[in-house]
Amino acid sequence: MAPVSILDCGKTIMNPILQIKDLSSPLQREGVPLLNSVSFTLQSGDRLVLTGPSGSGKSLLLRTLTYLDPIASGDIFFMGSPVTAERVPYFRSQVIYLGQKPCLSEGTVEDNLKKVFEFKVHRNKKYERDRVLELLRSFHFGPSFLSQPAKLLSGGESQVVALIRAIILDPVILLLDEPTASLDSAKNDVFENLVVSWIKAASNRSFIWITHQKEQEQRVGNRWISLMKGLLN
Repeated sequence: MAPVSILDCGKTIMNPILQIKDLSSPLQREGVPLLNSVSFTLQSGDRLVLTGPSGSGKSLLLRTLTYLDPIASGDIFFMGSPVTAERVPYFRSQVIYLGQKPCLSEGTVEDNLKKVFEFKVHRNKKYERDRVLELLRSFHFGPSFLSQPAKLLSGGESQVVALIRAIILDPVILLLDEPTASLDSAKNDVFENLVVSWIKAASNRSFIWITHQKEQEQRVGNRWISLMKGLLN
């Protein structure tokens, strides 16, 4: 689905893919909300880097955006429409959160990649093994990697699996919470290039990427915002 557009004096203006209005969290520290009236927009093609010191609310913001943490007040709009309770499953299918510690279930790597297609919201999509193998080759993993038990994967390998699982679902937005923290430099480069290539492969995609690495901020981003004590700077 492409962002809704309007006409203004003969010019097409694209509405934001994602619009956040005055988002606040009920979670507090010393009486101050950990997210306090946060507002911003995400346009097609945005590679938005979110920075700020530890404890500033960055991870909480991404989790709140996908309704993994509660919202005290504020509104979230996706493709111009409010994300109501009944739209949350569809919204999560289009806006996928990758946490610092990927959640993988029992079974093999391939079991984990296939399992998400069993969810009702993804049943119109098809698991494509050839596409998965191509993505794995980018990280220099062969077909045998698919038969590895997920519980025996390293932190970096789990992050690679989580990224591939997200990409094969063809979302519109990726929310990336320090996704390369456990990767060596070579796989870090592959990860960054793959995500940036994914953005460029379709006109309606974007991401929000949390990082503490100054060099990474510049490599992956084309917009930058900072969160400090629950407030955007």
